[in-house]
Amino acid sequence: VNTDNTVTEPWMYSSCTDYIREAIKFRYRLFPYMYSLMYRSHTEGLSILEPLCLAFQNDKNVLETFTEFMMGESLFVAPVVEQGAKKRRFYLPSGYKWYNFWSRQEFDGGKEYEIPVDLGDVPLFVRSGAIIALSDNQMFNLATETVTDLHLLLACDASSETTSEFTLYEDDGITMNYEDGDFLKTRITLKNGVQTSIEFVKEGNYKSSVENILLDIIAHEKCPFFVRLNDSEIPHFINRKEWENSKTGW
Repeated sequence: VNTDNTVTEPWMYSSCTDYIREAIKFRYRLFPYMYSLMYRSHTEGLSILEPLCLAFQNDKNVLETFTEFMMGESLFVAPVVEQGAKKRRFYLPSGYKWYNFWSRQEFDGGKEYEIPVDLGDVPLFVRSGAIIALSDNQMFNLATETVTDLHLLLACDASSETTSEFTLYEDDGITMNYEDGDFLKTRITLKNGVQTSIEFVKEGNYKSSVENILLDIIAHEKCPFFVRLNDSEIPHFINRKEWENSKTGW
């Protein structure tokens, strides 16, 4: 086992390989979101990971926060950094509602919280108005596998009329063909309010590998009466199996 901290590999921690495996699998699921943030960083110079003092400059309570950070504009990360920790205390920035990524529990911003944790926990919180692109098909090799099932996590805030945007970026990930227009930028616009709408505007010539899109909407304050796709109502399924077997529905 390495003891001088020059090399750290998962196989060096045999008692934790299950935790490490799940973390790596989740990182692969985050690939569409992370790749889009890399494109944003390349074109706009914005960091993929942002300290809270940069992301929330009007909230003085985050000025001395050093271990929490934002991944993009939507995902708040509070890593467990203390050995043997059973609880994690953190402050959620004001001006937003926040949702536990794993349980969808709602939290008010501008307050400090403490939650139970163990070695396998990675506390993540989704900002209201968030648009987070995930892969529903589990990948293990980005050189040979692609996203076929796109999972869009959207956090609505029905308490106000708000609009948020996220640009999903795709290319072949290998060649320089994107310089000749072989890319696809999909601007996703989420409009919150009494009626929630999601709009997709595409730019570029790249043929996406995505075959299915799942819209996973956090909206604690309301339940949908109907769902329209391009002005046509789509079928509503009560039975989950029937929904999974359908091409389109909710």
